[in-house]
Amino acid sequence: MSLLDRIKTFMGGGAPKVSANNGGAYRRQRLVEGGVWGEPWWRNHTQSISKELTVGEWRTVNSAARKLYWNNGMVNAAIDQKSMLSVGMAMRPIFTGADREWGKVAEAVLLDWYQICYLDGKSWWEGLRLESTAIDREGDLLTILTTSTSGYPQLQQVPWHQIGSRGDEGLLTTGRYAGLKIYNGVILSKTNRPIAYRVLGEDQSGADDRDIPAQACMLTMDPREVDQVRGISAFAPAIRDLMSLKDLGDDIQSASRMAAKIGLLVTNQQGMADASDAYQALTETAAGNCSPGLRYTPMQGGRIEYLTANAGESINQIDAKIPTEAQDRLQERLIRNALLAAQWPPEFGWDMSKLGGASARIILEQVNRITSERHAYLSAFCKRRCAYAVANFVKLGILPPYTGADASRGGAYQFRFTEPARLTADSGYASRDAIEAYRAGMRSMTDILASGSKTLEEHLDEVEREELEINKRVQRSGLSRDVFGLLTPNGNPPTTALTE
Repeated sequence: MSLLDRIKTFMGGGAPKVSANNGGAYRRQRLVEGGVWGEPWWRNHTQSISKELTVGEWRTVNSAARKLYWNNGMVNAAIDQKSMLSVGMAMRPIFTGADREWGKVAEAVLLDWYQICYLDGKSWWEGLRLESTAIDREGDLLTILTTSTSGYPQLQQVPWHQIGSRGDEGLLTTGRYAGLKIYNGVILSKTNRPIAYRVLGEDQSGADDRDIPAQACMLTMDPREVDQVRGISAFAPAIRDLMSLKDLGDDIQSASRMAAKIGLLVTNQQGMADASDAYQALTETAAGNCSPGLRYTPMQGGRIEYLTANAGESINQIDAKIPTEAQDRLQERLIRNALLAAQWPPEFGWDMSKLGGASARIILEQVNRITSERHAYLSAFCKRRCAYAVANFVKLGILPPYTGADASRGGAYQFRFTEPARLTADSGYASRDAIEAYRAGMRSMTDILASGSKTLEEHLDEVEREELEINKRVQRSGLSRDVFGLLTPNGNPPTTALTE
């Protein structure tokens, strides 16, 4: 058979086929490689993300990311750190409208609602942390605006796997949205805008499935493609690296366990123990009957391995250097790639010991920027949820209607939300910087306090209460004001005042 005939036979008379051997040079050539192993090597990635990443592969990616979250401490910590630093115990409502008195009442009502706002009893902060975690781990989370039987506003979270369709991808032929396209549980308008989400029930026949209009729910995700409909795990670009990291770690542990069990290496001609050696005749029961001068010391917790040599014999204690420096470097590279893929600084998520003071501050500033972006993204949805709650509270008579000077805008949407305290490498340096910026007029007191998850109103109320309490004690005891603190809140009194 000629070389050309052999090539034709290998090619199957047509285009190359995917080999069953996953170790080939062209394995896993999909756009998102964590979802499938085999794909023709000539494929061009010029289609929509919905076509490049099929629903089946998308589920495989999410499943792998979810398993990594629960089995890889680095992945778990990075996702949970971002959630904690983005939400924390902040996200409290601050009214920004004209009618401040109505706003204070609304803030108090919302804070009470925060304790039990979710349908399953979770608090506002628990729900937001889980939402941020889901965005990075599985890609998205659906939150439904609903009410109890009495009309009390509540929120319901629907996990990623409960949003889907039962084999009816494409155009819907029946129901309220007949004639529209459904993809992966998202019903799309002709302009590719989500107008409803299909929530799957427990009944596999689909009898419990329901379509939730987009006006009554919100899907939060971190999109990275223009035409992306569903979220994708933040660790999707690094699933291969993380799988390799796990395999490498397993191999290192196996080698370490094996080396720990071997105590001595004996090299001789036989490649095994010498049958004529007196040691072979000794047993624990016979150890007490040894001849005078013969010492017997049993070895516990170790093995003797025998190797074959042409001549001579040597006995060496095993010196296992595991892991090697090359293995450590490879592990660190895989970890860095994974954290970079998840948009999380590797130095913060893994090791900051090599950074200097300036470098550490840059990394912390990067973390603050990332978490501030997540906070701002979630705040937009929080505003809508609070507006829904306020509207229902007005309907129930818990809150009076808004009648402020800006009533045309309504009061329900005029809220902002506190941000968690920002990270700093040197609190003293950050405080001095804030003071100088405030004196120069470059930052407001509101902005400075917000970085510590505190509002200007709270700060002033606290200062007022403190001064009133100190003055009351001064009058009651007759002690000097100096006993209870500095005369000026911004520093020591001027030197001239001390000399007069």
